[in-house]
Amino acid sequence: MTAVIRSLADSLRRFGDDRLEALLVARPDLVSPLPKGLGPLAARAAGATSARRALHALTLPELHLVESLAVLEDGASPAALAASVSSDPATIGPSLERLTTLAIVWGEDELHLVRPLRESLRAPAGLAPSSPDDPAPEQAERRVSTARETMAEALDALTWGPAVVEGHGRLATALREAGIVVADGDGGLRIPRTVHLALRGGRVRRGFAAQRPSPEGTELSERIPGSRTAQAVERAFESLRLLGTVRSFDDDPPGVLRRGGLPQRDLRRLADRAGVSVPAYATVLQSAWQAGLIGHDGQEWHPTRDWDAHRVQGAEERWAELVLAWALGHHLAAVVGTPDATGTGRSLLSDLTRRDGVRTRRGSLLRTLRTSPGIDATARSLSLCLAWAFPLVPADVIEEETSALLTEGAALGVLHGGTLTSLGQELVLALDEDVTQADARLAGALREAAPPPVEEVLLDADLTVVIPGRPAERLLPLLDWGEVVSRGGALTLRLTTASVRRALGSGRDAEALLLLLEETSRSPIPQGLTYLLRDEQRRHGRVQVSRATTVLTAEAEVLDLLQVAPEASALSLHRLAPTVAVTLSDPGFALQISRQAGLAPQAVGPDGRTVGPEVSHSLPGGPVDPDLVTVGGPELALPPAQAVTRIRAAEDGAVDLSVTDRLLEAIAQEAEIPLGIVDGRGGVVVKRARPLSLEGGRLRAREAGSDDEFTVLVHRVTLG
Repeated sequence: MTAVIRSLADSLRRFGDDRLEALLVARPDLVSPLPKGLGPLAARAAGATSARRALHALTLPELHLVESLAVLEDGASPAALAASVSSDPATIGPSLERLTTLAIVWGEDELHLVRPLRESLRAPAGLAPSSPDDPAPEQAERRVSTARETMAEALDALTWGPAVVEGHGRLATALREAGIVVADGDGGLRIPRTVHLALRGGRVRRGFAAQRPSPEGTELSERIPGSRTAQAVERAFESLRLLGTVRSFDDDPPGVLRRGGLPQRDLRRLADRAGVSVPAYATVLQSAWQAGLIGHDGQEWHPTRDWDAHRVQGAEERWAELVLAWALGHHLAAVVGTPDATGTGRSLLSDLTRRDGVRTRRGSLLRTLRTSPGIDATARSLSLCLAWAFPLVPADVIEEETSALLTEGAALGVLHGGTLTSLGQELVLALDEDVTQADARLAGALREAAPPPVEEVLLDADLTVVIPGRPAERLLPLLDWGEVVSRGGALTLRLTTASVRRALGSGRDAEALLLLLEETSRSPIPQGLTYLLRDEQRRHGRVQVSRATTVLTAEAEVLDLLQVAPEASALSLHRLAPTVAVTLSDPGFALQISRQAGLAPQAVGPDGRTVGPEVSHSLPGGPVDPDLVTVGGPELALPPAQAVTRIRAAEDGAVDLSVTDRLLEAIAQEAEIPLGIVDGRGGVVVKRARPLSLEGGRLRAREAGSDDEFTVLVHRVTLG
């Protein structure tokens, strides 16, 4: 005969290792710190904060079961629970099983919802909170039966709606006289819970959505086989081209907003220069930021030290790193420029685009798309799929994240409309692999799908350069010299006076370009192109313009001392004259370094007059920090199998339990124990009590033989 499950702790003791691991993976907060036994684990799982957090891991049918258990009497049977959601025990079985695994529900023949959820879900499924004034269930059924004779249509409209009723007309008066609605004390009307349940025939939910809805849309068809894969490959390499524009940040860096982030005007300017839409460019920059490839020094955005290591990798490896940073990131790029809940515009590369849980929801949508490879899913159907998996997330957030996924995924080549590309299919598989395996998978997928790169060009007398295919690495510098005329199967560039001057201004060498064209062109170089390049090369640089943030003036001997000081290496001083030097660091930072070098600097204004300390304050300056960007989320501090092993070892008595753990054990067992409470004079008052909860260093307990509860600080509790 199977022993009766008397508590959540008893339920957890029946779990196998696999099920305990599943619990810890779904609720990682339970092992921080690691509980010393299954009793403390159960008490922690039944804590108010952790239990409420666990609600966000529930799907729609699981949430409906929790709501129904909060309405039913404690200890309801599985059959009664199934009836309350208009279903049967077999259908609700998988969802009920997961609620048990999540330690939210325990019991077999008698089901129990953990106390904090039963107490906090006061108005589940649109029902009003219970009130002592509510009529008894039998009386409620009589009221409903009588009222149906005269106002059946109105009752049908109220049955599955919310408990709060608006209106003060004749119908509202009739409903109130019939006892269907009562005054709520705030001038409004509400349906008592027992009456509402009678209207619903004793059910809490009208239906039970056991299965996740499938994406819907038009059936996919390709007029030219392979065209979708070709477009995905083109977008993947286009994202790398956009990423390459980060090199220009050294010469023309975008600014940094006071609260962090990239100014919208700079984003529009950079996107326009790159010739793409703002959302596409924002997606690439956001992914690069999350990968640690760009950062700021408080004033300007620059490539980080990781950028150089990234650039020496192959194109396929660079794309894999970029797309993984997007898929595993916690930010949305497509919402840049839109207002948040406070009305503040969300800026790129800032915490304003960060959203808790977005990585999980993005992964959920990508996995859903992989189950429907034959259709071009609509945004509406994808939103419904996501809402089923995350029912507590507001509808507007669901729609915003669905739209962002479609926009951002298309920019990186993993989505084409509402369907995964061949690269996107591999990305979904990579989500369940470690970083090394995922990188290798994605790089291999792009390498296999992409045509071999070409290393030759076609030159025309009108100064156009045609690359008949995907350009090889050695041809990529051509993009810096010309204006893009067209893309597709071939890339067409046109060299103009403006484009050549821009390339020379960014440090490119015209002679190196001519040598590259001689080696790769099928035809001779047009004479007009040679004249254009060499004429502009001769004109270039007659006036030299550089950028400096701070000017230092001193006697030549003093500047010599400063320049050779080890502390001054961070300034990267550039001598313009024996008595003048400039640096890109801000004035406050230069003052600080000069003092560290043993000098006594003085801050002066543009007119040479001394300024006060409030003018010479130091902004966050110095070299670009390569580790400015860190992203993360709630993770298990150790592998789940190892955590389970340690918990079981503590359960078997291999570890001495502390007072806190023993209290958690008593909470899990719902047992009465003698509590010693240290009073203000150092004495100990012993009470026999039942511990109820332990959170924030405070123990809530109920004294034996009484309904009165008391709260005491844990450090004042002793146990015999």
